[in-house]
Amino acid sequence: MRLVRLLRESQTTTSGTWRISLKWLNEYRKELSDLGVTPAQARALLYLQRNPDSSVRQCAQVFGVVGSTMSHLVRGLHHKGWINKQRSSQNDRHVLLALTPKGHILAWLLHKQLNARLPLTAAS
Repeated sequence: MRLVRLLRESQTTTSGTWRISLKWLNEYRKELSDLGVTPAQARALLYLQRNPDSSVRQCAQVFGVVGSTMSHLVRGLHHKGWINKQRSSQNDRHVLLALTPKGHILAWLLHKQLNARLPLTAAS
């Protein structure tokens, strides 16, 4: 299955599938580094583009990482101005994540860059 299809269907992907997508993103590390993004950051940005207002806990579950690892990644994304964090109105312990305008532009660039580089063969 192509990475682009995986990213488009991100709402239903499992943590195992996201590990595969991270492996594929690692193969494009040079292209991503030209944009100033690591493979893990790219994965998080593309996921949040499709799933705005996801919590840190939800992202950690989808990516198959512990909460502290996800929190560290979120801090870096927030520090770079790519995402906003806000407390959930339903539960003060949950932090909701959404892309900033700068983050949306970067996600668009990531899609453009990856679409240009990925093979067009799609096998499930």
